[in-house]
Amino acid sequence: MSDKVSFSSASQTLEEISDYYKVMSEALRKYYKVANMGNSIPPRFIGLSREELEKELNERLKELDKNVSLSLLSAIEASLRIDYLNRVYRREKDDLSRVFREIHKNKLNKASLEEDILSSWKKYHPEYKSIFSDIMGALKYRHWLAHGRYWLPKLGQQYDFYSISIIAIRFYQDIPLIN
Repeated sequence: MSDKVSFSSASQTLEEISDYYKVMSEALRKYYKVANMGNSIPPRFIGLSREELEKELNERLKELDKNVSLSLLSAIEASLRIDYLNRVYRREKDDLSRVFREIHKNKLNKASLEEDILSSWKKYHPEYKSIFSDIMGALKYRHWLAHGRYWLPKLGQQYDFYSISIIAIRFYQDIPLIN
């Protein structure tokens, strides 16, 4: 198999993404707190009321939430794709790996995350069906974020950093990935 994907070391762990979220939200809060204290105010804040500053802070925090949610869902996708390819390359003998090899024969490295990888996991490991159903639901949110948010999304629930984190924690704790 000469067309093997070379894996990078650039993918982020759940811990790295969560730590980034905590550091950045704390930094934003401190930055806006300085503006509220009235001391040396950054020029961009001159003339803004406390309410306007608070509104802007909340908007920045919501945007951070969306960006970090996208990172979490991207990390899950990367883990699933690495698992898919490792099962193909290592020629594992379980049913899921056999199905992945069949998919790989036709689609090579272009397997659909939802239609091929996730649906195969759900079929061959029904004990994890609820986790994969949650991921599939959250992927609608990811698509909305990644494609510019130009439409009103029809999501089964509201998603944010914390709800996506819960899905990610369950995924990484329970799913037997081949990394």
